[in-house]
Amino acid sequence: MYHRRVLQETLVEKSGVFEEKDLARVLVTGGAGFVGSHIVDGLLAKRHEVLVVDNLSSGTRANLSANVDIVETSVVDDAFLKAAKSYRPDVISHLAAQSSVPVSMSDPNLDARVNIIGGLNVIRGAIEAECEQVVYVNTGGALYGEPEYLPCDEDHPIRPISAYGLSKWTAECYFRTMLPDSILLKVLRPANIYGPRQDPHGESGVIAIFLRKMLCGDQVTINGDGEHTRDYVYVGDVVEAHETAMKHDESFVANIGTGQGTSVNEIFLHLQKVTGYSEPAIHGPPRPGDVRHIALDASRARQVLGWEPKVGLVEGLKMTAESMRNADE
Repeated sequence: MYHRRVLQETLVEKSGVFEEKDLARVLVTGGAGFVGSHIVDGLLAKRHEVLVVDNLSSGTRANLSANVDIVETSVVDDAFLKAAKSYRPDVISHLAAQSSVPVSMSDPNLDARVNIIGGLNVIRGAIEAECEQVVYVNTGGALYGEPEYLPCDEDHPIRPISAYGLSKWTAECYFRTMLPDSILLKVLRPANIYGPRQDPHGESGVIAIFLRKMLCGDQVTINGDGEHTRDYVYVGDVVEAHETAMKHDESFVANIGTGQGTSVNEIFLHLQKVTGYSEPAIHGPPRPGDVRHIALDASRARQVLGWEPKVGLVEGLKMTAESMRNADE
C-alpha cells in the first residue's frame, strides 16, 4: 500500500502465522492535540514512523510518548513546508485546525488563516514532498448545516452555518481541486468526537467540559434548552477509521459517526450517573453558529472501509470519566 518509500519490511506474528507488513512514514499535523495524539498512538502501535507538526496552541507534549519527534510550528508557517520536504512522508494526516465554533464566529480571520491557509500549505507540502496520500480529517458535525434529513449522508447539501464549518469545507474543496491525481485524498468527516485527553477547559467538547465540572463539584451550564442533538463518536473508533483509510487504495470521502443523535440534556443525565453528580444544570443562552440537530450516516465508511463504530455511548462515557479521574490522581 505504501509503494515508494517503505521504511522496512518486518515480520509480524498474527495468530501464529508470520506475514510481511509495510510500514509508512507519516507526518501528522495537530498530532499533539486531542484527536491527533490518539491517531499518533494508533500509528505507533502499528509500528509506522511518525513525525508530529504542532504549534501546541491547543495540544500539549504531555499527550505524546517521549520518543515521538515533534516540530513545534504551525501549518501556516514556512517551517512546516521545510519539515515536510525534509521528512518526505508517505502520508500526511492533516488534523491541525482551529476547531472552536465560538472562536470561528468571533474571529473568522483567525479561523480562515488556520483552516484554509493552513490547508493550502499542507497541499503544497504534500506536492513538494511527493507524498503518496493525504488523509484530511474534516468535520461532519458542522458541515451540513440544519439537515434536510437525518442521518446525513455525504450527498446531503453542504451549507454550514458557522465560520468553522465554512473554513473546513473550503479547505476540503481546495484539497479536492489542487492535489494532483498522483496523491490519493482520503477525507474523513467525523461527528462529534469525545474521549480521553479532550480539553475540558475549552469552548467545545461538551462531554469533557461537563465531566470536569462534575468531578470538581462545580455548576454545569447547558447552552440553550439542551434539546439540540449531536452524534457522539468515541475517539478510539475514529483512530480505527483513520487506520483503515490509510490502507485503502483509492481516494474517497466518508462520514464517521454512529447515525444516532443524543441531546445535551441526555448527555448530562448519563454523566450524572457515571460521576454521581446530583446538582441540576442551569441553562444559558444558545451559542451562535450551532446547528440544532445533526447525526451522520456512515454507510459509506462501512461499505468502502469496512468500518463501523464499536464503542457505545455509555461505555465511552465511562472510559472518558475514568481517564479524567486517573489524570487527576
